[in-house]
Amino acid sequence: PRRHDAEFSAEDISAGVPEVDELLNGGLSRATVSIISGPTGVGKTTLGTQFMKEAAGRGERSVIYLFEESKRTFMNRSRAVNIPVDDMVDRGTLQIQEVEALEQSPQAFGRMVRTEVEEHDTKIVMVDGIAGYKLTLRGADGTMLTRMHALGRYLNSMGVTTIFVDETKTITGDFNATQENMSYLADSIVFLRHLELQGELRKAIGVLKKRTSDFERTLREFEITGHGIKVGEPLTGMRGILSGTPELVGRDDEARPDDTP
Repeated sequence: PRRHDAEFSAEDISAGVPEVDELLNGGLSRATVSIISGPTGVGKTTLGTQFMKEAAGRGERSVIYLFEESKRTFMNRSRAVNIPVDDMVDRGTLQIQEVEALEQSPQAFGRMVRTEVEEHDTKIVMVDGIAGYKLTLRGADGTMLTRMHALGRYLNSMGVTTIFVDETKTITGDFNATQENMSYLADSIVFLRHLELQGELRKAIGVLKKRTSDFERTLREFEITGHGIKVGEPLTGMRGILSGTPELVGRDDEARPDDTP
């Protein structure tokens, strides 16, 4: 898309979940590019949709481009976690657009985004997900990064907050912030992680990067319930959380040599 500059105020946009806002030191910065990454089923789309729910409460419009699931599935999952997508659509604060990646050229997708932003004053654009978007390019990784960079710059110049959803391949094990080595494109990176704790599968959330301000460097437990997203206190007393198999740290591990009697 060609670049057009719009006036906007520099501010953070809230997730409506206090603990998520604390991790991000206030929320995602307006007119920046963010990546929400993590393995399948961890809650990436739900977290991104939560930001759009809060935007709707401010009377702002958002759009989500679904490359990897149907509109019906997205709406059913959102309803199940107390996100009122039907009301948002009815009020015009949410546009849900399915994208058939193999039938869409990058130029056509760019025009679609530009029309949405310039004709409807859309404030949040969410692309779910990067792997599907890559299929529209039918080219090398370098092409994808160039296109994503251009799209992000255009949306930033229009005062739009961009959220890319990136699915990483590993459920536990080696930690990768993003799947396509695109960390440098993002102003903020929020990651979600499965972890096994005392024989139970749990989830954690953390922030790896926020260019515009400081951020909380702890990990917190992350849960999606029928009432919405719940985020716990910082996970302490454990090590190896990012490996997916954390170990509890005992007092002997915490003691310094000079603490030993």
